[in-house]
Amino acid sequence: MYTVSRALQRPSRSVTSQLHRSVRQHHRSFLTPSASITTSSPPPPLHSASPSLLRTSSSSPASLQAHRTFSHSSAMMAAAPEFARGMDKSQLQPELDSLVEQGWALDEDGLGVKKTYYFKTYFKAVSFVNVVASQSATKKHHPTITVRIGSVDIHWTTHQPRGLTDKDLMMAQHCDEAAELMGAVEQEEGKKCGPSSPTPSTPSSPGL
Repeated sequence: MYTVSRALQRPSRSVTSQLHRSVRQHHRSFLTPSASITTSSPPPPLHSASPSLLRTSSSSPASLQAHRTFSHSSAMMAAAPEFARGMDKSQLQPELDSLVEQGWALDEDGLGVKKTYYFKTYFKAVSFVNVVASQSATKKHHPTITVRIGSVDIHWTTHQPRGLTDKDLMMAQHCDEAAELMGAVEQEEGKKCGPSSPTPSTPSSPGL
């Protein structure tokens, strides 16, 4: 009975050897690629890539950076004049060019023109504004005006229809004439905001 028990508990050498061979065979089959894998077709050539993959590669960070740089450069360009609907650009462009030569400039949107005039006194600056205001009331076309102690900012544009019109250019020319009449000066000669120069004291007469 004891011998039968030991025989049941201990497998024979043939069974053990068969199990080891089975494990080794399974291990080799796991490490060795199958025939279906080794004979698989090579990857498709580059020209057969799908359009979606090509689109994805074109959106690389480098290309996006170049696009941002180009957009930034475009934003830094000077604004082009935007004439109002119904205006004859071929007629107004030479007048605008003439004003630019006289110191006028397009605003940031190209919808108007602006210029700063300088004066030696605040009174002259205000007098210039009064002359411009009088002419504006006559023509029924009004600018945006900013008055400082020795300078005046003028901005002309038309709101309806929106853009540059012949009225803006005509009134800008009138401003140049009024500034010359009121004695406009160069920027460095304009009155600055600050303490006035002290009046030199008169020396007292010596006593007799």
